[in-house]
Amino acid sequence: MENDVKQLLFRNENGDIKEAFSHIEGVSFKEHPLELFILLARYKFAARLLEKEASVLDAGCGLGLGSVFLSKFCKKVTAVDFDKDMILKNKSQYADVTNLSFDFIDLTQTPKPEQTYDTVISLDVIEHFPKEKIGLVVENLSKLTRSNGFAIIGTPNVASKPYASSRRLETHHHEFEPNELKSLLKNNFKNVFLFSMTDEVVSLSFPQMAWYLMALCVK
Repeated sequence: MENDVKQLLFRNENGDIKEAFSHIEGVSFKEHPLELFILLARYKFAARLLEKEASVLDAGCGLGLGSVFLSKFCKKVTAVDFDKDMILKNKSQYADVTNLSFDFIDLTQTPKPEQTYDTVISLDVIEHFPKEKIGLVVENLSKLTRSNGFAIIGTPNVASKPYASSRRLETHHHEFEPNELKSLLKNNFKNVFLFSMTDEVVSLSFPQMAWYLMALCVK
C-alpha cells in the first residue's frame, strides 16, 4: 500500500520519480522559495480572468513555468521570449503540454497584423527594457491584443525599490510609480484598471504603498 501511494504521488507510469522544479526566473528555489509562490500568485490572478476558449500570449515567458500554469485555464498559450536558447529548452521540457507552444519574440519590433491574441499577459517584463524603449514595448503589447481583448501587465512599484534585492537592482532599468504606469498604458488601451499587489495578495488598496502593480488593460 505504501509503495502504491508513493507511485501515485511522486512517480510516473514507469516508476521514475517525477521531475520537480529547480529554478524559476533564474533564482534557485532552494535559495529563495518565497519568490516562486509570489510569481505563481501573479499568474494565478491572470489565469482566473481567462476564458476557456481564449488564445493567450505569455510575453516574456522566461523558463515557462507561468506559461504552463496559464495553459490549464484556456484553449491555447503561445509563450514567447527574447532568449532563443531558453525557448529551445522550454520546447523540449514542455513538449507534452499540447496546448502550449514556445517562440522567439523581440518586443521592440512591430508584430505582424495577424499576430493577435484574445489575452496578452506580460509579467515582470517591461522594467527590463531601457526607459526610452518601454513605450514602444507597451505599444507592441497593445498591437498583439485583439480588439475587445485585454492585457495584464505587471511590474514592480518603484516605491518598493529601497527594499529590493541586488538581483532586482542589477536587472531593472526603469520602475514605475502607479500614476506613471497608468498614464503610459492608457496611451495604448481604452481602459486601464490598476491593482495593488504585495506578496500573494491582490487588492484595490492604496497603490502607492503596493510592492507590485498589476494592470488590467482593455483594448
